[in-house]
Amino acid sequence: MERHQQANSSSSTTKSRKLWIRRHPILTTTTLLIFIPLFMLVAYSNLRPYFSTFERSEQGELSYSIPSRNGEYTAEIYGVPYGGAAGGVTIWVDVRKTNGSDASIVKTIYRAEHHGNNHLEWESENTLRIENWSKYSDETITLNIEDEIYDGRGWACKSLHMKDQYVHCLSPEK
Repeated sequence: MERHQQANSSSSTTKSRKLWIRRHPILTTTTLLIFIPLFMLVAYSNLRPYFSTFERSEQGELSYSIPSRNGEYTAEIYGVPYGGAAGGVTIWVDVRKTNGSDASIVKTIYRAEHHGNNHLEWESENTLRIENWSKYSDETITLNIEDEIYDGRGWACKSLHMKDQYVHCLSPEK
């Protein structure tokens, strides 16, 4: 009878064998603590452009503003620093309607890295030339403020949030 009980007990241990995860809890925990944050980081960096907006939350300092020829709009250029000591400055251009009930509405039409020389010039009532250039790069562009935007990163052109805010999205060719 003792043999029979030993045979039953040995067969029951093989049947109730623990899962690999339960047998190696430290290795499983370490693996999960490494791979889950790594997966989240890769997913964030790959999906970020699709959820990008032109929202700068009133950050930055006003560098320059110029009213349009007919006085209906004012173009404002802002510099927003990023990245601390090793960072840089992003240039934002906002267009503000100056008269009427829409005076508080601000539309951002340009975002790019600061290259050194910046200038705004109205070519017509609805066309704004934005100069942002240096010896090594040039992101100067002329935009129709009604239906065009420019994003130096190209994220706004991919963004699902921005699709209804422009007709033409322009970005540098890479």
